[in-house]
Amino acid sequence: FMKKRIFKRMNNYVDHIKLACCEKLLAQLKYNHKEEKAKLIAAAVSNQLFGEAPSPMHSHLQNKMIDQLASDCLTDDDEQLRYGIIMSLRTRMAIETDARNTDATIRIGDTIQWIKTITPLPPEAPNPKIMLELAVTLRNKYCREQA
Repeated sequence: FMKKRIFKRMNNYVDHIKLACCEKLLAQLKYNHKEEKAKLIAAAVSNQLFGEAPSPMHSHLQNKMIDQLASDCLTDDDEQLRYGIIMSLRTRMAIETDARNTDATIRIGDTIQWIKTITPLPPEAPNPKIMLELAVTLRNKYCREQA
């Protein structure tokens, strides 16, 4: 019971980090794309970075562009966001492994392996304190509306 509560809380932190990532991408993409397309691209890139299943809504977007934007996000100067993405993947991996969700664990594992080709992974494992700090910091930094 306690583990489920902790996983639920940490999953909520992951959602906040993903939202911050999406908002950062959206702010950058608005300069070159109409708002609706910028939102679709930001969501597709965030889904890729966070090991989510591809959405049918994003199927018309160029995979090469999504890959490049995701790679750029992992190599830009925002170390906290990169750390947040990696810790979020590790958090979701633990949650999906516990739930025995094979499809999700394979997808997340593939995403982690891909990220390792771009940037070194930090050695520490996620915990509620780290995830809360990342969620609050990144939401405050990138989200227009504070929740």
